[in-house]
Amino acid sequence: MGLDLNNWMMVFVRASGFLIVLPIFSTPNVPPQIRIALGALLATLITPLLPPWSYAPPSLAAWFVLFAREAIAGLILGFVTRMVFYVTDFAGRIIANEMGLSVAQLLNPLSGDQMQAPGLILFYFAAIMMLSLDMHHWLLIGFQQTYDLMPIGQQHLREALLTNIVDHTRRIFVVGVQMAAPLMATSFIIMIIFAFLGRAVPQMSAFSESFGIRILAGLAVFGLTMEIMAQHILNYLHRLPEDMMRVAQYLGAS
Repeated sequence: MGLDLNNWMMVFVRASGFLIVLPIFSTPNVPPQIRIALGALLATLITPLLPPWSYAPPSLAAWFVLFAREAIAGLILGFVTRMVFYVTDFAGRIIANEMGLSVAQLLNPLSGDQMQAPGLILFYFAAIMMLSLDMHHWLLIGFQQTYDLMPIGQQHLREALLTNIVDHTRRIFVVGVQMAAPLMATSFIIMIIFAFLGRAVPQMSAFSESFGIRILAGLAVFGLTMEIMAQHILNYLHRLPEDMMRVAQYLGAS
């Protein structure tokens, strides 16, 4: 099947919106020219697999509406795949607060945001796991398969889609708290111990003395629970293709 120009333009718009938000590819280190080239490459590879597009928009405004619908579809698909990094950022902020490191922030060169050290470590950890598991390839394959569920120009915003996105957002907080739970428990126990010491020895400033212990104990627990946090990240990564296909199904359902 030949390369249809109308199909190619629609796929390019959706692929560009997808790559703008897709993890790794959306970082400031990836120049916009590279993302545009990748979007054009995806459009060139996917377009021959699609049936001929017989619909001809009657006006320029109709073309812009179609472009907007395809771009929004790509952005929503990319947003869902980026959830795992929102989880690591949220868990890192909780861990930093429990360890007393919330004030010290570092620049994340991949995202361009200011992050605490635990969040930065988890961000790189998730990125390495994503690349080592070839999840970026699976996401690109899943993007091609979304055209089976969401053909060009057939996107519809529905209540089920909003409910699904809210559920994804809720999962961020649930998984983030689960990842940070050992650090939260450790910090709570230390604060209880120093509260009793403060009552027993009023001359001692229990609050200030607990900071060093919280950092040392937090670092130890953080290192010992990396395998558990890696399992949470791995479970989230394995769900990404399925989550993306479910969103495509809600967007394209008739």
